[in-house]
Amino acid sequence: MSPRRAVVLLGLSCLVAAGCASVEEFTRDLPGMKSLKYTMAGADREHRANLARGLTELKAGEYAAAVRSLRQALWDVEQIDKPSLRLEERVEAHQALAEAYTGLGKNQWSEEQRALAQALVEYGRRENGASAPDTALAKAKAAYQAAHFREAVAAFGQALVELEGLSPTPVRLRALEEARCHLVLTYFALGQKERASEEARQLAAREGAATACRRQAPPPVRAFIRDVEVNEARAGKRSGD
Repeated sequence: MSPRRAVVLLGLSCLVAAGCASVEEFTRDLPGMKSLKYTMAGADREHRANLARGLTELKAGEYAAAVRSLRQALWDVEQIDKPSLRLEERVEAHQALAEAYTGLGKNQWSEEQRALAQALVEYGRRENGASAPDTALAKAKAAYQAAHFREAVAAFGQALVELEGLSPTPVRLRALEEARCHLVLTYFALGQKERASEEARQLAAREGAATACRRQAPPPVRAFIRDVEVNEARAGKRSGD
């Protein structure tokens, strides 16, 4: 390796480690930068496979396919242990989902994804220890149990952000599954079945999550989630063919 190339790589490594917002903007599209970040974080690059696929499908205007890939990507990137990289990938996935929903004419869903992405960006700027990660989930569940469903929707959305501070990874994933499950139940209670279906599809993207949610749901919601699972399995088979 030439001295000049070594200096460039060392400089990039230092910039990535610094994590400055201006550097993120400058380096985001440099060839190999994302791969370098995964290497430095000790993360499996397979965790980005569905995100990369979704971005490619989005660019090609294949919006429904992109949404399916990006749902899976949200669970994949949650397995990254390094918080800064995990947060960066989640933000990118939510922003991409917003564009895909816009392409499908789901403008309200698109705005929700943009708001969630922005909330994650702001979360990343906070000082560590700003709040207990599981407090937001407990507050949201209390609102749901009190039948304050509209309040619960907002609270579970906040929980999806705050739970980024929860560790280790399996604990965080289980908490996120619980938050998503309660969103299905809450939207169903509000009579927003299309929105509940999308949350159920998000759960179905993680193996076993929709089934676990179905077990704890009231009978009408069990059948509802089961129908979503069946339809998603069929959609996955068709896309595989």
